[in-house]
Amino acid sequence: MDHDKIRARLSAYKDGELNEGLRDQISRHLQMCDACGGEMRELDRIDSLVRGLPEIGVQETFSSAIIAKALAAKAPRRWKSSLPRRILDRFLPLADSVFELLAGYEPREGSLDEFGDSPPLSLSHAYFQLIGH
Repeated sequence: MDHDKIRARLSAYKDGELNEGLRDQISRHLQMCDACGGEMRELDRIDSLVRGLPEIGVQETFSSAIIAKALAAKAPRRWKSSLPRRILDRFLPLADSVFELLAGYEPREGSLDEFGDSPPLSLSHAYFQLIGH
């Protein structure tokens, strides 16, 4: 496996998201390659810095509120007081809650899908819901 492919999988390797064969292959490569080992040490350093940041709590309705506010902000004024707009404003939080309960929403094993595996209370989840991914 070449260096670019190893480096592209280092985060998944660090997070334990790879199958055993690929994990062993990357582990052997890291023992022999100073450049990729340096990349791994840099990821460890960044991870340590991020873990040192204070935790910020968010409410369970965070992503629904962000989506509703973003949709309201970009909506034309003529829709603000219309019945369809009010129905949509009520439906979005409910639809978001139902979506989170679906069995297919559970995290999958393996590498994360950058467009589908964002936590429900994160800004990325709200963003991808807003743009329709």
